[in-house]
Amino acid sequence: METPADPPREPDQPGAQHLAGILSQGPFTSRSDVPENERWRLEDIFPDDAAWEAAFTRLPSLLSELISWRGLLAESPDNLAAALRGSDVLEQECLELLAYARMHRDEDNTQSIYQAMTDRITAFYYQFAEQTAFILPEMARIDTAQLQDWKANTVELADFQMLIDNSIRNRPHTLSEAEEALLSRFGPASEGINDVFSMLDHVEIDLGEFPDEQGQMTRLTHGRFAQLREHPDREIRARAFAQIHESYARVGRTLATLYATRVKTDIAFSAARHHADTLAGALFADNLPTETVTGLVDAVHAGLPDLYRYLGLRQRLMGLSDLHIYDTYVPLVAESQRHFTYSQACELVKSGLRPLGDEYATVLERHLSDRWIDVHETPGKTTGAYSWGTYRTHPYVLLNFSGMQNDVFTLAHEVGHSLHTYFSSRQPFALSHYPIFLAEIASTVNENLLLQHWMDQCDLSKPEGRQEKIALLNHFLEEFRLTVFRQTMFCEFELKAHQAAEAGQPLTADALTELYRGLLALYFGPEVVIDPFMHWEWSRIPHFYNAYYVFKYATGFSAAVALSQHIRQEGEAAVSRYLAFLGSGGSGYPLDLLKKAGVDLSTAAPVQNALAVFAKALDELEQLLA
Repeated sequence: METPADPPREPDQPGAQHLAGILSQGPFTSRSDVPENERWRLEDIFPDDAAWEAAFTRLPSLLSELISWRGLLAESPDNLAAALRGSDVLEQECLELLAYARMHRDEDNTQSIYQAMTDRITAFYYQFAEQTAFILPEMARIDTAQLQDWKANTVELADFQMLIDNSIRNRPHTLSEAEEALLSRFGPASEGINDVFSMLDHVEIDLGEFPDEQGQMTRLTHGRFAQLREHPDREIRARAFAQIHESYARVGRTLATLYATRVKTDIAFSAARHHADTLAGALFADNLPTETVTGLVDAVHAGLPDLYRYLGLRQRLMGLSDLHIYDTYVPLVAESQRHFTYSQACELVKSGLRPLGDEYATVLERHLSDRWIDVHETPGKTTGAYSWGTYRTHPYVLLNFSGMQNDVFTLAHEVGHSLHTYFSSRQPFALSHYPIFLAEIASTVNENLLLQHWMDQCDLSKPEGRQEKIALLNHFLEEFRLTVFRQTMFCEFELKAHQAAEAGQPLTADALTELYRGLLALYFGPEVVIDPFMHWEWSRIPHFYNAYYVFKYATGFSAAVALSQHIRQEGEAAVSRYLAFLGSGGSGYPLDLLKKAGVDLSTAAPVQNALAVFAKALDELEQLLA
């Protein structure tokens, strides 16, 4: 099921916002207080709830019509095209309904009406998936040569070229209709493991109380921890880190059992589809070789000395005799204290993205000015930021804008997702969905272009200009550390955990903490103190319940660094390639689409190039601080 390009961010995800600070506008006590032009207009999807209900009531008949093609797909290309078209129509309807319901829910989570609507369309979507499980097995029974002939000579199948190619590629991994239906029924149960972790993570695990700025004891939350880890008082940071990780350690054996069950489920699904292992199974949909992951890990290992150098610089600047992990989130230098109105942020983003040309600028202007963005924090609103939308209308962005420097980068990031979606929607629906492997590239290109523009404006002849550039370089280095180094460490953890389970080794709490301890020592280096409570950090990372996802942050960031360089250095030629990439959607396999844009992630070269950019930025920071 299609989800927001950037789901609400957990504190430990790359790019997480530090939400402390004074609101530039507000705070708003209700949505009605927010200016209308800074609230998204979901009426573009459905004019009202009654229209949503009317569309929902049409779903069963569309499903019945689609099911009527069961057993007939192999008879003719027209039958196959009709069934695939019907599936497309039904999926579009479901995604329109889901987006409207969930985005309304995200406006105010205390209102149950939209939660109920979200639950209803989600339940129907699973029903749709189960009852149409016959499509792929029936396609698999069509002779390969005949299917390829149909694809080449049937106009009505032109939109489904990738689906047909994948059907042929999937044949060794496609089960019988009964087996496919049975496997689809395990989907909700498998996702239930993730739901259990989410419930423990957000509700059941007691993080205890922690003193606020006035010394009064208040509940420690994930959001509060995200602020405390940047606290200038080292004792407070150390206590916060210890408290949150010890809270998870108290139920560590339960969490180890839950994660081991998640891994066993991954192994079971991979084996059921006859993949060599879980890594091959996870990468198969995107047609990625396993070297995409193993090459990333090897390249990042080679770049660790520069990370150690950065951590050493941090230790020297902070004046510490030793460096602990709880010292690594404090800003090395004070970030810009400039406060931005939302209008100012929009102007800065538009200026920063001018290298992308007139066509991009025109669509960007519409996105920023035509009520496609829900800007401000209000009571009950979902936290964080994301981009989502529908094929028939346009992308939307949810923000919780507070006017800080990071909020400007978040705006650039999310509209990067949105414009990727906008240009991809020029493809037929069946070819419009770009894979998650590519999803973080456009957003990071925007951040990088904004950063370079911002740094170019710094007047180094003035102390405030030097200070601002130092802060921006530090911002880039931290984004790199958290997105490339940290996510690769996470990737290596889940890779080694799955390999251990596949070899028959039990994933006990002791085994998992020992594995994670070794990775912390490797990635932070011999000079950083690894406190014992940090061995439990693995137990609170939600992305581990979505296997082999986190590496895409690192590869996407690396590709974005290369594309940003091309755009700034080559100009129009690189922009033309880049816009063609944005408009390609899912019309090809991700490595092929990226290669046309000028980045070859089938090799480690883009990651190595990105690591060189990290080293160069670190050199520049050291020179400015000298």
